[in-house]
Amino acid sequence: MKKETGMRVFSVFFHPSISVTAVGGAERRFYETVKFFARKNVQVVVLEPNSSLLKKNYGVYKVHELSRPFSEAKGWLAIYLDWVLWTLLACFRAVTLVLKEACQIILSPNNTAPNIIPAYLAHVVTHRPLCVIAHHIDVPSENVQPTFGNIFCTYREIGYSMFTSFIKSSAFLVMVMMLKKADACITVSNFTAKTLVRLGVKAERISVSGNAVDTRLTIHPDPYENKQFDAVFVGRIAKEKGIFDLLQVWREVLRKNNSARLLIIGSGPETQKVKDFIKDSTLQNNVIVCGRVDDKTLYYLMKASRVFVFPSRFEGWGLSVAEAMACGLPVICYDIPALREVFGRCESVFLVPAGDVGRFSEVALGILNKRKKEYERLAKISRNYVNHFSWDSIATEDLRVIKKACMLSLTGGASGFYTKNAVG
Repeated sequence: MKKETGMRVFSVFFHPSISVTAVGGAERRFYETVKFFARKNVQVVVLEPNSSLLKKNYGVYKVHELSRPFSEAKGWLAIYLDWVLWTLLACFRAVTLVLKEACQIILSPNNTAPNIIPAYLAHVVTHRPLCVIAHHIDVPSENVQPTFGNIFCTYREIGYSMFTSFIKSSAFLVMVMMLKKADACITVSNFTAKTLVRLGVKAERISVSGNAVDTRLTIHPDPYENKQFDAVFVGRIAKEKGIFDLLQVWREVLRKNNSARLLIIGSGPETQKVKDFIKDSTLQNNVIVCGRVDDKTLYYLMKASRVFVFPSRFEGWGLSVAEAMACGLPVICYDIPALREVFGRCESVFLVPAGDVGRFSEVALGILNKRKKEYERLAKISRNYVNHFSWDSIATEDLRVIKKACMLSLTGGASGFYTKNAVG
């Protein structure tokens, strides 16, 4: 197969320490798409924090590590300060690297502040085009106007303090301003794309790409009889992931099935509070928090569970949902726009109104009580549904947008990236 002409892409790839929070869908997506870029003779020059998540395979990407100012930070104030200082240092380093490495375009693999701010500054200083991958915008539904006040109230409703809600809402406004200035935005769902348009991003600069799952990693699911856990959650242990709703759900489940076991896989800012809640509620025998695990262990534990539970309030696509389905699990999740868009047509995905703990527990008990034949039918539906999600297809679309952004920046032409119904 003929390779594309060589291109150099610069990317700021910020990720919190794995001791702070679990690796998310944005990080996994970046890793998968960059591998595809390499096959097309596109080199990605990466600036990321030390303790790199990327293996230094310079045939795929060239990694420049930037040390964290407070790598041993404890407590969320110190951790946030570490992220802010790293972002400021990255702004200067990004400009230098774009020029030194002769990169033709700047790619921000996530729309979070530590990724997009240095990328945007490098774009302004070097006049290279900027492409941003927008994963999710913290807007709970199509009916909520994405204003500062509404975003602030949304954060308050899910349990954040006034100070934290103000900081997160302010970061939201900064992110929106930079997205408006980007040459191209790639979103992972139509809901995110439409939200960006509502926020003022020009529709012709937006392309909907999506996400995928490598089903080769999840083959040979465990048989029905060998399940060790009744339910499993995988994700960041944070308020917006509905982790405290999930604990309330499981208390309801235990009223009807006192031996039911829930496995929580991941790490995050609320980990200690979750452990304290489990202890105070004497749920130690029924709720297990195992922290972050490697991919092989992750898929083993998923396949050792009967149902995937995911009461997240904000999602851009739902990569962990797709991974669970590839492992043959039926899924229960909140009925939020992106998950409804991507998975709502699948019979083995059960959507529950956001915040309805009682209904969530009822659906969970219903799945746990299904006969073997019906359960295995749902498992087969899950596996079949995700087979059409392909990383190569996603990366092909991303590369198309990146190349077009480069071309338009040279010619000064108008954009025109927007594609409808590109996912699901």
